Amino acid sequence: MLKVQNKSTKRIRVLQIIIYLVQIFLTSMPYVWAGRVTSENADGVLSYSALGMISNIGIQTGDPATEQMMNTLGICFISFLVIPVIALGFQLFDRYYNIKNVVSIICSFLGVLCIINFVGAQYLSLGSMLALILYVVSAFLSVMGIFARFLKEN
Repeated sequence: MLKVQNKSTKRIRVLQIIIYLVQIFLTSMPYVWAGRVTSENADGVLSYSALGMISNIGIQTGDPATEQMMNTLGICFISFLVIPVIALGFQLFDRYYNIKNVVSIICSFLGVLCIINFVGAQYLSLGSMLALILYVVSAFLSVMGIFARFLKEN
C-alpha cells in the first residue's frame, strides 16, 4: 500500500526541519551570559556559545578543579547539539508515521529542561533564549502534526 502525506503534515514537517536546523546553528551563538568584565580599557560582557563550551572538554589549565568544571560543563552542553540533531534525523527519515512527532515532543521537553538546568534563568543569552522559544514552537507544531494526520485530502 502506497502511503501519501497530506499537505498539512508535509508543511509542518518541513517547518520543523527548518526549526531544528536553526537550533543547530544557534549552538554557535552566545548561549550563556557570564556577567560584566571590567578592565582598564573596556567594559564588556562575557558570553559563551554551546560549541565553545563543548570545545573545552579535555582542556588543560593546570588547576584540577577548573579542568573538572570545564569537562562537566562541556559534557552537559553536548545536549544542546545532540537534541536537535536527533529530532532532525527523525523528521528527515520518518515521513508517514507519528514517531517523528512523539520524538519531537520529547526532544522539545528535554531541550527546555536542559536550558533551564544548564544555563539558568539569570544567565540566558541570545542563543539560549531563541532556542527556548523554538523548542516551545516545535512542541506545538508536533502536536499539530499529530492531529494533521487525521485530515482528509480533497
